[in-house]
Amino acid sequence: MEITNRLLFFKYAIPCAETLVKREILSKKELEKMLESVKKGKEPEKNSENVFKVALAHLSFIAKQNGKQVIDEDTIREYFLFNHDKVVDDRFEEMQDFNPEACRTNFGIVNKIKNGSAVVETPVGIKKYKSDFVKDLEADDIVVVHRDFVVEKISEDLADKLDEKMEKHSQNLEIA
Repeated sequence: MEITNRLLFFKYAIPCAETLVKREILSKKELEKMLESVKKGKEPEKNSENVFKVALAHLSFIAKQNGKQVIDEDTIREYFLFNHDKVVDDRFEEMQDFNPEACRTNFGIVNKIKNGSAVVETPVGIKKYKSDFVKDLEADDIVVVHRDFVVEKISEDLADKLDEKMEKHSQNLEIA
């Protein structure tokens, strides 16, 4: 299924790629090439997304479920912001070769920008993230973070929905 905004897809997917390198599904060189393209605001080579098989399968399913013929920006956000954590948990249970907490997507508020990174306060704490994917960041911007990267700026409404997701996840952990 075609991805209408491949650049957005890669901004969300690349942070997971170190696990694929570790599993020898992707070479370090291929990852660096993808990363450099995205840092420059360019799409990686055609079909590079095919190494992200699990994400693509879930994205295709969500798109079809929503009656879409393509994977659009809304589908990408729906997967990475609202479904990705469950997939991370399931994959960790199966593979156990990565840190599932590090692989979660979160939202946060940028505290400060310094030397190509952003200090972001998220519901799970304050951390420094690479800001290579978002060039015009400013203090107080609301952003999505994934592993070590700021992925994109988001609206306050979307941040509120993500906050609700975080609360549900915390409640599920307390019940388990």
